[in-house]
Amino acid sequence: ALEAVLSALPTWLTVHAALCTGVDGWSDRDRVECAFTAVRTITTISRFRSLWPVMADALEAVLRPTCLLVQQIDPGYAEAVIHADDGGSSEEEDNGPAQLVAQLMELIQAMLLGPQLRALLKGRARSLLQLLVPFMRVTEAQARAWREDPNEFLAQEEDDRVRGCAVRLSGEYLVGELLGHMKREAGKAIAGLAAELLERGETERAAGDTKAWKLTELALLIFGISASDLDVKSLKRSDLASLVPVAFSTCGRLCGDSGVPDLLRARAFAVLRRLGDAVCAMSPSDLPALLDAAACALTLNEPMVVRVSACRAFCRFLTAVSDKALRDRLLVERGVLASLGSLMRGADEELLHLTLESLCVIVRQCPDTIVTVASSLASLILEIWLRSRSDPLVGLQVLDLVSCATAANPQLQLALEAGLLPAVLQDLQLGSDPHAASSAVQLYGVLLKRAAVPLAGLLWQCVEPLIALIMKSEESGFLENACDSLICLVQRAPTQVTDAGLLVPMLQCVEHLLGPGLDDNACLFVGPFTTLLLSQFGKLLPAQVVTGLLRALVLRLSHAKLPYLKQELFVVVARLMHEDLAGVLGALAAMQLPRKDGTGDRNGLEFLLSMWMVDAEQIRARRARNVTVSALCRLHERCGADQQLGSLQVDGISSPTLSERLLALILAALEFENERCRKHQASLQSADLDDSEEDDDEDDDDDGDALGGASKSRTAQLLSELVDLEDDDDDLDELLGAGGGEGDTYQDLERSDPFHSMDLRRTAGEYLARQPQPHNGDLARKLAAALAEANGSATA
Repeated sequence: ALEAVLSALPTWLTVHAALCTGVDGWSDRDRVECAFTAVRTITTISRFRSLWPVMADALEAVLRPTCLLVQQIDPGYAEAVIHADDGGSSEEEDNGPAQLVAQLMELIQAMLLGPQLRALLKGRARSLLQLLVPFMRVTEAQARAWREDPNEFLAQEEDDRVRGCAVRLSGEYLVGELLGHMKREAGKAIAGLAAELLERGETERAAGDTKAWKLTELALLIFGISASDLDVKSLKRSDLASLVPVAFSTCGRLCGDSGVPDLLRARAFAVLRRLGDAVCAMSPSDLPALLDAAACALTLNEPMVVRVSACRAFCRFLTAVSDKALRDRLLVERGVLASLGSLMRGADEELLHLTLESLCVIVRQCPDTIVTVASSLASLILEIWLRSRSDPLVGLQVLDLVSCATAANPQLQLALEAGLLPAVLQDLQLGSDPHAASSAVQLYGVLLKRAAVPLAGLLWQCVEPLIALIMKSEESGFLENACDSLICLVQRAPTQVTDAGLLVPMLQCVEHLLGPGLDDNACLFVGPFTTLLLSQFGKLLPAQVVTGLLRALVLRLSHAKLPYLKQELFVVVARLMHEDLAGVLGALAAMQLPRKDGTGDRNGLEFLLSMWMVDAEQIRARRARNVTVSALCRLHERCGADQQLGSLQVDGISSPTLSERLLALILAALEFENERCRKHQASLQSADLDDSEEDDDEDDDDDGDALGGASKSRTAQLLSELVDLEDDDDDLDELLGAGGGEGDTYQDLERSDPFHSMDLRRTAGEYLARQPQPHNGDLARKLAAALAEANGSATA
């Protein structure tokens, strides 16, 4: 079949080349439509590697007439679309000029991926860019849309594949791909073209041409795209080096001039923000003036699109200035805080996310200044929270802002408590809307984490309504968040909990959460909460309470489906075994529980063990593995002293004995630890190899692979291969981009557990080494191999 395709392909390409050329008598519209259809089809098949050799000989005949046609439509397109508002019809038109230009850009990108096709483009980067880049100018319809809705401008800036702007987006991708695959040639071409467009735009603007600003804007756009992928050192050595000071000074001048067209001024702020590291390194003396310009551009009388870009630039460079007096003057005297508040109150969608992020940056950088407006901050946060709490993404950003503020200054904590807790308490009353209650308990949990202890005032008054609401609720979102708050309460104020008689109500909450009627998601975090209660108050609990808890745990396990829920429930049982193995075994053996199939009752111990044997391999979190496997070691050791227990066959007379099955599970755990260590070591070696093979930018040739310089070993890594990343806290923080902030409640709870630091490989290995050799030959061989690997690694 491939041979047939290859033999027919030259003729087929000749036909499509003819479509791009057109014939006498065709209208301009017919020419554009036919060329678009041909180019789109060729773009599709150009992604098949096996066709590249044949296509390489014929694509020239397609590109030449298409480029000539694009050149012919340029003047008319500029007048009808770029300089006139066509209402967006050019973007919505099928097979029109805009679609043809965008499709040609995509064909060139596809050609860049294959060495044989890419060879056709060598020496033509500059001419292609000169032909296509002018189509990337802002159209009047785009300008109107961005002025009317800055959310669309933000989406475009974030490359969110927004509707419209097809030519501009395709052009941005084309510039990036050319730089990735034809670095030297494309770098020189882009630098020269950007410089020409910038000079021409500013010259014509000075001469009074009201349309010339679009040339300057386009020059800054492609300069920003090409420079943003370079670090400061590489930028100084690149073809853009001579353009950098010109572009930076031009942007600075445009930012400070309120008479500049709004979208050009917005572009200037956007470019400086995008190249923030380079600006800080190469023009540090300009930062105060830039911050001042951004502060002025944030005021109410400025166009919204300018305010949006100025806001982003201000927050980027605020972090680069250490002069506290300057920052305070800008925030208060220049009215940045007031401007940001007014911007936030009218914001939605992307703009609301931006303003919340910006306020977080300002709070982190200038907490002492924010304290002076603490009550206003609390009122603003309350307003945004009440308005947007049905939006989970905005809700998370509000929580992040509150957490940031409470961490920054104790006075901000007090101000936020006073401003937010009355609304929280109101939403925690019985009969409240479930979504409002869930949002309220999330906010309550954040405020709890840094509140002064002993807890007082509204913080403490919220506890009893929270517990009452938990006992009545079946809503999963609320109960998940409620567990977080209860954990925080127990961690921060255990004495208050017992002194106020709240231990029994909390145990009743556990009983409610373990109830078989609740959805798994609703009780997802009951395990960590129960584990914490046992570690804090276990000695205060009478035996009958522990027995009742065991019964509820086993029954919930029989209904649970989510692996995480099962894992954490097994952890609770295992912790109880570590505390009192004999008591737990006796209590389980004495209880009768209904079978899953409803055929009668079953011994509680057999019931638990049968589920544990099935689900043991799903327990993968570090702390959970350590707790459960070490408990299995103790249980197996008990089997050696209790013949009746050791010979128990939990799944019928044909199944192996309990002692044999426990030994197999412990061995499987050791094998897993060996595998995890192998993968971890391999990943470290792979990282070292990647670092040693990393080439200097100057040595990169133009024939880079389609990965665009990405590490093949890292790219090929599957999520399933990232086994137990939490075993190396530093690596995990680096992977997740941790900035040293507050961790997740449950992650923090796990890491504070003494079992988290256990060396399970060593513990399981030493235990298995003490056991007599199994009679099962296969099991004995596996055991010897696992112990040899574990001991070998330990020795190494």
